[in-house]
Amino acid sequence: MELKQIFEVQRNFDRRVGWNRYEKCNTPEEIVDFMKHFVIVMVEELGEISRIRKEFERDKKSFEIRSLRHELVDIFVYLMQGCVALNMDLEEEYLRKLRHNVERFSSQHSQQREQSI
Repeated sequence: MELKQIFEVQRNFDRRVGWNRYEKCNTPEEIVDFMKHFVIVMVEELGEISRIRKEFERDKKSFEIRSLRHELVDIFVYLMQGCVALNMDLEEEYLRKLRHNVERFSSQHSQQREQSI
């Protein structure tokens, strides 16, 4: 399944269960208000990952990889919702960012290599 299809599947699910508040972001105020929610849920999910790590390292509890996968998928779902709220094509923006990073870091890497010679 392609990324655009995954977005559409999620959007249809969110509409059915009433979680599509992000689709109603038409003004800067509505976008900022949604982003407040977005930040909170993202921090909560990252907190779940941190809790799993802490319980493993500090408390010596075992964990299953699927727990981490579950939390990462939750983050992905919220990321998709944030992208829709911003009317953002994630694939296009990612490729633009990748090109920028390739240019930026390839030249930095080359400069560092030349300086070390």
